[in-house]
Amino acid sequence: MRFVGVAAALLALAGCASYEAKPLRGPALAHLAAPTQRALATAARRLRVPGIAPLTLNFRKPLTGKELGVIAVLANPQLKALRARNRVARAQVFAAGLLPDPVVQFSALRPYGAGSGGRSTSLTDGFLWDLSRLLTRKTDIRLAKEHAAAIDYEIAWREWVAANNARLTARRLYWLSQEWRVARRAATLWGRRETFLAQDVRHHLIAGSKALVWVTALDSLRLKIAALRRSVQSTRLSLNQQLGLPPAARLILARPTVSVSPKASAQALFSAALQRRMDLVALVAAYHSADEALLRAVLDQYPRLSLGFAGARNTSGVSQAGIQLSLVLPLFNGNRGAVAIARARRGALFKGYVARLAAARAQIYRLRALDQSLSREIRELRGRRRDLGGLAHAAAVSYKAGALGLFPYLTLMQELLTVRLQLIALRLSRASAAIALQTATATPWSGGRS
Repeated sequence: MRFVGVAAALLALAGCASYEAKPLRGPALAHLAAPTQRALATAARRLRVPGIAPLTLNFRKPLTGKELGVIAVLANPQLKALRARNRVARAQVFAAGLLPDPVVQFSALRPYGAGSGGRSTSLTDGFLWDLSRLLTRKTDIRLAKEHAAAIDYEIAWREWVAANNARLTARRLYWLSQEWRVARRAATLWGRRETFLAQDVRHHLIAGSKALVWVTALDSLRLKIAALRRSVQSTRLSLNQQLGLPPAARLILARPTVSVSPKASAQALFSAALQRRMDLVALVAAYHSADEALLRAVLDQYPRLSLGFAGARNTSGVSQAGIQLSLVLPLFNGNRGAVAIARARRGALFKGYVARLAAARAQIYRLRALDQSLSREIRELRGRRRDLGGLAHAAAVSYKAGALGLFPYLTLMQELLTVRLQLIALRLSRASAAIALQTATATPWSGGRS
């Protein structure tokens, strides 16, 4: 019996894992390097994310919003850190399926003192195995699998959100650049007229107060250009960070297509989101895991039984062998504390799921109404821009012919510029609302570039 126990212990030690040190600073800094274009293109063709279809990346052409979203899923550092949690959860599933290790016991007591003459050494050994772990093994595995599934769904949701945030940032960068470009062209055009305006003031062709109003407007436009320049730079840095690229990287962006408003009602969108949103599915899996944890805590209330074999030789040289039984009686603790904690955790997850549903419904209704309102404002502003564009063209012809003064011409051009900038800002707001609604409803990407 003793030799069997020693042999089993040596065999177990032979299968133990080894330790290997892994420094932090050096490898961490090396991981800051962006993945190669070839690696990104290969990974994009093999992408498996709910709602995002695999695609072929072509870095020789302007990148669409969807292509940038895929790059964000593949290279975003925060998503890489989240995916590392998945490996921990899978390791927990593996650990839950392992059988309990047996316990080998051995002792040797040597007689001593006045009455120890002629007596031999007392030897005891034993082999003990915790049978209670076998009764809870299936529950442990289900608990670990539900926990791993919850993390998988949560990662899928974060990937979905990150992809759409990259699309939104790309649209924001595009429209801010457009707004900056329009404002700069207007400032250049107005600056050329500034000398003529000063001459009209000196010749008393227009009042100085009117010229001051226009000069103030030109100064405001220059301040707006500076603010837009800062916004473009900040948005470009934000996009590079989301894509896991170096801060100085520059990408060529394709013009985004116009988002189509969903025809379904807000209630229909919310009903569909219940089945598609991975964060809600993750909470369901987390709730199931908490339910299994409660069952596991309840099972641990029952007496824990360990069964094995024992052998001994007393000081007279008589050997003995038999069955060894160990029983933990739940007299004082009874695992009641763990049961109370598990039940409270399950209740908290239930309330958390209801709260997430309420927040998702309110968000979808708000974004649906905002998208409709912005679409209506854009249509109205397009009509005003079209009317002002016709007037501006006629005013330019009249100004060149000398039939219209400089100040009325500049006033009309200023109003047209204001409408154009407002229209670009509205397009940016609607793009934000459209992508936010698509994210909130987990609507899969359809055809198109954006």
